[in-house]
Amino acid sequence: MENEFEAQVLDVDVEDITKKLLTLGAVETPECLQRRWVFDFDSDNGVRKWIRLRTNGTKTTICYKERVDNSVNGTTEIEIVVDDFEKAYELLSKMNFYPEKYYQEDKATFFHLNDIEFKIDCWPMIPPVLEIEAKSEEKVNEGLKLLGLEGKEYGHHGYVTIYKKYGIDLHSYRELRFENE
Repeated sequence: MENEFEAQVLDVDVEDITKKLLTLGAVETPECLQRRWVFDFDSDNGVRKWIRLRTNGTKTTICYKERVDNSVNGTTEIEIVVDDFEKAYELLSKMNFYPEKYYQEDKATFFHLNDIEFKIDCWPMIPPVLEIEAKSEEKVNEGLKLLGLEGKEYGHHGYVTIYKKYGIDLHSYRELRFENE
């Protein structure tokens, strides 16, 4: 499994971040709707494990994830590309996952600069989140520095924790859609 190097920064000014990224020469990918099914496993010694099936309408992936902590490199993953979101969901639905499966939507705008991916991630009912992902912790820190965010609180919180920060139990929503707002 590969380490995922990602930081999430909460309470960001989307307009300011977008302006800074474009001024630095980042390449923007227009906003897309991402749909996902999350299939949870029972936690093992505090390690959270799940499978995520996600599509942005162009690319569909299945990803196995293990999160040992909320650090920039606290999550490992194995990801594969599949060609059919609905068929992949049908297949995964036949397996026994505990405790549950969840459908979730978000709207994401991507920016790429210096081998760093910046994503402004908008989920229902919470403020936008900035995600910075790269091939190393050093590159993630470089991304934070480029945006002047090195002093701001960050981590790889995960959306269950982020929703909890805003007083919402994400797992109380079996289906989280923008139309539910």
